[in-house]
Amino acid sequence: MEPSVPSPVFVLVGAGLPRTGTLSTRSALSVLLEGSCYHMACVVGSTADHAHWGRAILGQTEEEDWHQVLGRQGYRAGVDYPVSLFYQEILAAYPDAKVLLNVRDPVKWFHSVKNSIYKLNRTATSFPCSLFLRLTNSYDGAELAKQISETVPRGSSLGLGMFEAIEAGEETAVKFWNDHVEEVKRFVPEDKLLIWEVKEGWGPLCKFLEVSTPSIPFPNVNDTSQMEDSRKKLLFSSWLVVILLPLLAILGMVLLDCSLYFALVLTFGIGIFVCFKSRYVTHMKQK
Repeated sequence: MEPSVPSPVFVLVGAGLPRTGTLSTRSALSVLLEGSCYHMACVVGSTADHAHWGRAILGQTEEEDWHQVLGRQGYRAGVDYPVSLFYQEILAAYPDAKVLLNVRDPVKWFHSVKNSIYKLNRTATSFPCSLFLRLTNSYDGAELAKQISETVPRGSSLGLGMFEAIEAGEETAVKFWNDHVEEVKRFVPEDKLLIWEVKEGWGPLCKFLEVSTPSIPFPNVNDTSQMEDSRKKLLFSSWLVVILLPLLAILGMVLLDCSLYFALVLTFGIGIFVCFKSRYVTHMKQK
């Protein structure tokens, strides 16, 4: 297949790390650019691009691959991981795109990551939750998110991925943060780069993108409490379906020698299984 001409539709590459207001930014960019914005939620919510990100982690992508995943799917922008992890490769495919670097206090960033996406992902990829998600065909997104978050960025002087830096503690995480920010500043020309905090709102972002300022309030999406709620529900349902219900079923069959007991327990387990699958997957797709 002949290489395609780089699509002009993809105009903004988000180079900011996760937990820098990227969900609010995603909502804002969808309004300003009148189109979709790529985010880790796209990875968790669908397996369509998993093969691409797997190749990207191995350094096996070409420019055409980025056109297929971003331009040809109609995305106008991308923020959060995995976009910010591979912002240099995306810029090579879309050299006219501008770059947005979301920033915040690095210590607050460390605690935000540790208590949200890191905590949820570690729960989701550990037993019994990992087995539960495999049973519900929902594990691949969590595993890929883990691989992406453990990939070492080019600018890291520590040789650590984001989750590894978080595990190492505050000092290491702040160093990881600073390495990333400084590398973006070095790599991206000043006239193509906006360093921005979400609390600055529409003004700088609209000026940078050369679009009019919307009359609606700037989006404020804070999903930390929802994420923790999902984590607790995942833990509860995983222990119930993977551990407790099978034990109760076995115990009932041994003590009562009653197939009806087993049937009732199995029916109840399937009900919990289906209900949680729909609630968990729906929440993760919205994130």
